Amino acid sequence: MKQTIITILLALVAMTGQAKKTIVWENPSVAYSAIPYFQIQKVEMTKEKTAMYVRMALLPGYGFRISEDSYLQTNGKQYRIIGSDSIPLGGDFIILDDSGMKDFVLHFKPLPLDTKEFDFMEGLAQGDYKVFGIHDKDYTMPPASVPTEYMADDDGEGLTELKFDATPATIHFKSLNYRKGMNTEIQVQYVDLKNPAKPMDVEVNLNDDGEASLSLPICLPQIVWINIVNIPWSSMSCVYLSPGKEVTVLVDMLHDDSRANSKIVGAKGYYAKFGKDWLQSAFDEETENGPQKPTIKKEDIHDVQALIRYCDEERENYDKWVKNSNYCKAIKDYLIQFAYSPIFMFDGEQDSLSKTKEFTDYVLQNYSENLYKRNIVFSNEFPRASKYYAMTDARGFNADLARYCYYLPQVLDSKQLEKPLIEDKNLSDLYDKYVAEYQATVTANKQGLADNIHYLDMTDVASEDILQIILDKHKGKTILIDIWATWCGPCKLGHEKMKPLKEELSGKDIVYIYLTSPTSDYDTWKDYITDISGEHYFLTQEQLEAIFKQLQAHGYPTYAFFAPNGERITSFSGFSLEAIREALEKALNK
Repeated sequence: MKQTIITILLALVAMTGQAKKTIVWENPSVAYSAIPYFQIQKVEMTKEKTAMYVRMALLPGYGFRISEDSYLQTNGKQYRIIGSDSIPLGGDFIILDDSGMKDFVLHFKPLPLDTKEFDFMEGLAQGDYKVFGIHDKDYTMPPASVPTEYMADDDGEGLTELKFDATPATIHFKSLNYRKGMNTEIQVQYVDLKNPAKPMDVEVNLNDDGEASLSLPICLPQIVWINIVNIPWSSMSCVYLSPGKEVTVLVDMLHDDSRANSKIVGAKGYYAKFGKDWLQSAFDEETENGPQKPTIKKEDIHDVQALIRYCDEERENYDKWVKNSNYCKAIKDYLIQFAYSPIFMFDGEQDSLSKTKEFTDYVLQNYSENLYKRNIVFSNEFPRASKYYAMTDARGFNADLARYCYYLPQVLDSKQLEKPLIEDKNLSDLYDKYVAEYQATVTANKQGLADNIHYLDMTDVASEDILQIILDKHKGKTILIDIWATWCGPCKLGHEKMKPLKEELSGKDIVYIYLTSPTSDYDTWKDYITDISGEHYFLTQEQLEAIFKQLQAHGYPTYAFFAPNGERITSFSGFSLEAIREALEKALNK
């Protein structure tokens, strides 16, 4: 009997201890998130509830909202939100603190105490807050098995000849551990001959199956860069593409959150192993594993012949390093034939030597394809280096490409230049096409893009005068100025959330003015604004910075409100629908 009583008491003590047990994850890790400002500080799990401590790190004046429908999910089950501390659920909260930060706690129905990882979800929509694979920093997310075909050492079909081809190249993306709602954005950067001086940035979102494809008008063989933003890290890699070729990149969305460049785990197709070995070679080249330095010291170079000897020895050391490396055949061929290019710029006396005709002739004779294969990646060195060929009377495809890449960006920058000699018909026709498109765009800009879209050419207006000129154009009207950018998520979300309010106020005499600058891609901007009624201005960076200064504002988006008498009612950064409504009503009643 006594033994039975002791057993019962011990069981009761154990149950009491279990009831009071709290699991705490301090500064937990995150397997995948694209939201840098949504920072999880701590997780507490008890039998009664799960608490998630969050810091929202924005800018003063910015607002956010946590949905009443938020939930945690793990092992196929959902645990809904039941309360919050310091913020209202379902309502806008504006950060007024000068730090731009707000700490708060979200309470949920209790997760099982043996939970290893879980997701936070507001919902599945594009703009909802979502964080995947939240786990204790001592726990490692299990990696997915990479299929054999994505691990193959594919040497490709041989390096493609450097020539123009209008057939698009294709990148496919497939993913492992993809969870519905991730809406992962993959950023791709390449060189489009439409403007070789400016790398093209495109984005593609993985679909609900974790797949996506991109067709790229690259026209010439080149390295294409891939980036997946996953907080707190970023995964970057590259593929080597030629017109008409395809490659498939494999991504593990929950793989190894402890380091950067961990999400891209394999590839198959054209030069499948290229990206992995390229990144390794770039790393090795900057370390003691890289090629030996020339025995000639830079400070001893005082004539062109010494500079040429330096380049020859540097190239010899480079080739020896590549041949002795363990890289795949494809990357070795690329590095030896195309990746090395001679130095063009030194500090001091050597700088002037590198610009002489004697050294330029040496480069033309020895490094023509190397120069273009390397710099066509996405570097500004490409058009700058083009002048070495463009300023000569050299013939052939390299010379045509050099003149194309040297002159076209200047013409697209409003400079009046005669068409250079471009003997390759494809390149010549492409040059004529883009110049004609640019001239048509200038004409359209001056005349207006559409009935409800007004874009006025203001490039010749002094920066300090821009704001007043825009305001004077609409004297006697209420004006809302929206400063935004195509890459700004809160800006674009604000445009969507503003549509019902603009419809509600459609009978009022309000002018909506939208300002952006070259930090936004022009073609992306032009396509995007067709769905936003109002006046749109694509200003120079100096003009926009002058307006920021006059409004005493900073950050994207920024909103400014003017009454019909010209008085500025208020201006602030950060989107808040209620704050915008209040400011507009105040301006209308002035």
